[in-house]
Amino acid sequence: MGALPNLIVIGAMKCGTTALHRYLGMHPEVFMSSPKELSFFFGPEGASGGGWHRGNWHRGVRWYASRFDPGASVRGESSPGYTSPDHPEAAGRMARLLPGARLVYLVRDPVERAVSQYLHHRAEGTERRGMREALLEPEGHYLRRSRYLTLLSPYLERFPRRNILILSQEELLERRREALRRVFRFAGVDDAFWTPEYEIPPPRRAAPRCDPGLRREFLAALREDLPRRFAARPCG
Repeated sequence: MGALPNLIVIGAMKCGTTALHRYLGMHPEVFMSSPKELSFFFGPEGASGGGWHRGNWHRGVRWYASRFDPGASVRGESSPGYTSPDHPEAAGRMARLLPGARLVYLVRDPVERAVSQYLHHRAEGTERRGMREALLEPEGHYLRRSRYLTLLSPYLERFPRRNILILSQEELLERRREALRRVFRFAGVDDAFWTPEYEIPPPRRAAPRCDPGLRREFLAALREDLPRRFAARPCG
């Protein structure tokens, strides 16, 4: 049967979830799923399903539990789709099945996040517009995915605040030891654990230099959803 998870990285997209998943999996007290993104809490009801990108809810709880080691004290997975604006059902399903789960939400400078998403879609051939047109599309998915507070709100409404950790990608990159100690303490495992592999920086695509005008317009579109520390960040 396996066992249900008690730690879930719920996003956000292009904010370092792959790196954090790998770091967590190196901890001897933590079992992280393979593949990383189980995408269980969204998708259609019924047996027909629709593939990994459309969610695996149709596979059922027994399938989900079978993906984890029941002998591990902390069992986790990382699916940024849980905070996708396209999957509003995820938070409610998760709260009903795992009311005591601890959730990690990664954020990042929203302009850099949107540019990274844009480059990803350009590389896979699903985005052909120029960057300005794409990023500034009113209520387009680049803006919607950067509304961190809006996307996290369904979880804040359903889980105790103490069960949600918000961590920035910048912390994970620039102060990794401190950031991982925070995550380990939050997960309830030995926060002194360290391995030299943690010192290897994750691969990171170099983003083009940010256009100051585009940055101002993008941040203005986010309005009150914008964390203050990102609003003051210079273009660079």
